[in-house]
Amino acid sequence: MKDINKNIKQSIYWNYVSSVVIHTITLVASAILLKLLSPNDFGVLAILFLVLGLGSIFIGQGYLSAIIREKIIDNTILNTIFWINLGFGFAVVLLSYLLGDWLGEYFKIYSFKNYLSCFSFAYLLQAANVVPLAMLERKLDFKQHSIIHIYATIVAAIIAIFLALYQYGVYSLIWRGLSAGFVVTILVWYKSEWKPSFVFRYSSLKGMHRFSRGVLGTQILRYGANQLDNLMVAKLLGTSDLGIYNRAKTFVLKPAREINAKTRSVAYSALSKLDDPEEYRTTLFKFTLLLAMVIVPLLLIVLISSDTLIYTYLSSEWYPMISILKLLAISSIVISTSMPSQIMLSKGASYTLFKSEMITNVIKVGVLLFAFRFADLLSIVILFLLGQVLSNLLQNIVAYRSVEGYKLMIWKYHILPIIMAFIVYGLAVVIDNYISYSLISMVCKLVVCLSIYGYYAWKTYPEILKRIRK
Repeated sequence: MKDINKNIKQSIYWNYVSSVVIHTITLVASAILLKLLSPNDFGVLAILFLVLGLGSIFIGQGYLSAIIREKIIDNTILNTIFWINLGFGFAVVLLSYLLGDWLGEYFKIYSFKNYLSCFSFAYLLQAANVVPLAMLERKLDFKQHSIIHIYATIVAAIIAIFLALYQYGVYSLIWRGLSAGFVVTILVWYKSEWKPSFVFRYSSLKGMHRFSRGVLGTQILRYGANQLDNLMVAKLLGTSDLGIYNRAKTFVLKPAREINAKTRSVAYSALSKLDDPEEYRTTLFKFTLLLAMVIVPLLLIVLISSDTLIYTYLSSEWYPMISILKLLAISSIVISTSMPSQIMLSKGASYTLFKSEMITNVIKVGVLLFAFRFADLLSIVILFLLGQVLSNLLQNIVAYRSVEGYKLMIWKYHILPIIMAFIVYGLAVVIDNYISYSLISMVCKLVVCLSIYGYYAWKTYPEILKRIRK
């Protein structure tokens, strides 16, 4: 238990360091790119992610989670997974070339085939990295994992800004993804102790099939439900509105998801190694507290300062993003401190996750389809987020029932941080009504936000420190 706790502490440290560094670089680069590029450019990028995202899921096939979870894994299994993923990577590149013209006509985007064919190589690079990255996570070696992605983010940001300055438009965003993929590939293979060999035995994966298929099915369902809003915006409103919506999601959800994903990846790796219910519950407490103390304040800052920053630094074509940013931040506060998927996967219940995902996706899609009655951006956003919140609530009910003693945590570690966040925002709205100058208003609101939530964190901090030290 002591060795696991030591690895968990180191993993959390490096994950949060990399999250802060990567988010800072990404935020600065994105702000510059918003000045240099149009909403339409970002809308095209969002459609590229929409089209190629499904290929990304099939490249992983759920085997990454299986590699991390399995107590014992041999080289034959790793090689077989590697060659399967590489085959899917080449398939993504080929299909992108063959379907590019048809998809360009469907979305009414000129040169879409060229964009798609170029960007598809990022997914081939991803396919080559699945196994070595999974091996790093399996060992809880998030130091190397973090350093690799920091370097990749820096290089990608520099290249994207350079190309945008020379008016390469969409290609500057495409090469941002490609260059990051190249850097990750070079560094991960340089650092990885595992190297592939020409060994392929599909039968060696027999013990993983049930688990990996459950994960794969879950990812496909989640992808479909989570991308339906982008598809509706693209078809009903066009690429410019999609660009505004996509950037709003990126600014609000990316930092939260970055920290959330890194914390959850450490949590999944750690929880998968624990069999004792008390140790499992204690470890889960630590991660829940960390999420509540780190993500919620970040979302409050976005919620409070977004209008002032956009009015001050961006052109009027980006102003519709303000309302979307606020709605996204509010919903993210509600759902950001839970990790139902990691609980179910760490217990090997991938099919339970798959079944719960089927039900929650029916809810998401059913709610979102009401947007056809309105066909405006704000309605699509509201209905999409309503579906997300309801689905998260249902999955929490399913997942946390398997954790002994978890009911005692619900109020203090889930509900109370949410209540405190909305109290803080309510006070910020009151301040905004009394101070007309936006910059002063923003500073005052941020002081209130950080002071009140900081007091709450300070009252809780001794318990966090005590649990993490153990």
